[in-house]
Amino acid sequence: MGKVIPKGKTKVKPVQHRRPQHPDEELLLAASEVFAREGFAGASVARIAAEAGATKPTLYARFGSKAELYEATIRYQAQAIRAHLFAAYDRAFDLDMADAIRVGVEAWFAFARARPDGMRLLFGEDAGAATPIAAETSEAIIERIARITEHFARQGGRSPGAAAPLVSAMIVGTCVYAIRRCLDDPALDPDALSALTTSFLVAAASGFDYGLYARFDAGSGGPPLDEVNA
Repeated sequence: MGKVIPKGKTKVKPVQHRRPQHPDEELLLAASEVFAREGFAGASVARIAAEAGATKPTLYARFGSKAELYEATIRYQAQAIRAHLFAAYDRAFDLDMADAIRVGVEAWFAFARARPDGMRLLFGEDAGAATPIAAETSEAIIERIARITEHFARQGGRSPGAAAPLVSAMIVGTCVYAIRRCLDDPALDPDALSALTTSFLVAAASGFDYGLYARFDAGSGGPPLDEVNA
């Protein structure tokens, strides 16, 4: 007769949860590198699997189709840049305008340095292919900068109105295109270019004609070009 286990002392073998051999982040980083290098059309699930040291069935099981993997990759990078930039922008309200611009620009360049593939996917020539996430991310960043623009305008007793998101889009465009040039030309010094971008934006903000704010109606995109050039 086998050993009887006393009532109330039944031994239950604990369930062991095995960690996936390839965490999602590892797979998404590999996908980021391949999609950034080869574009959505040129990339293949097989190549991404090889880059990650995984298998095609693993990728299909985790993410579904190539389009779904691409969307998950873009979303992963979009969440990363939002968290990174927004943390920097939250500091802007406690700084003067020049320091707020510097902190913002440095945050852009720090993200590009840490995640060049993410920068290319979100703001490169193929950004927006097969998914609207990149465009939505740009708009979210512009909206956040617009709040800062409004903050400094009100400090000076002005109301930016519809001009705030337009000015913010110019700031984003300046940072994005400076970084794109830096990524395309390894000879450029990122720190020097970051400082140049900061200097350019500070000079623009310092010489800004705030009287132009009044020419933008909240219900329109702004005055007709012939009026601006009159």
